[in-house]
Amino acid sequence: MSEPGLPSSREELADFMDRLSFTDEPTDAPPRLPVNEDIMVTTSMRLPLGLHTRLKSLADERRVGVSTLLREWAEAAVAEIDDEDQMISLAEAKRALSRVHPIHRAS
Repeated sequence: MSEPGLPSSREELADFMDRLSFTDEPTDAPPRLPVNEDIMVTTSMRLPLGLHTRLKSLADERRVGVSTLLREWAEAAVAEIDDEDQMISLAEAKRALSRVHPIHRAS
């Protein structure tokens, strides 16, 4: 066998198949997830180096990983879209207003 445990010839395949056993009995299902838990999925995205560096800096300031920071922001953005007509908390309003740049008026 060329790969460990995998047949590479007809004879090895026949021997491999002879060692398999089949049954009509159901197998054990994986355990159910707790009520408020979800399966985490890995995804990748391409970011410019400067943006990634800035995200890393922001994540470090908050003592979280870049993945956690981006997930939190994505969850907030989706919640905002889903709850477009919903009331927001005072804390959320203050946080949003703190990000608005003041208008500089000429004297």
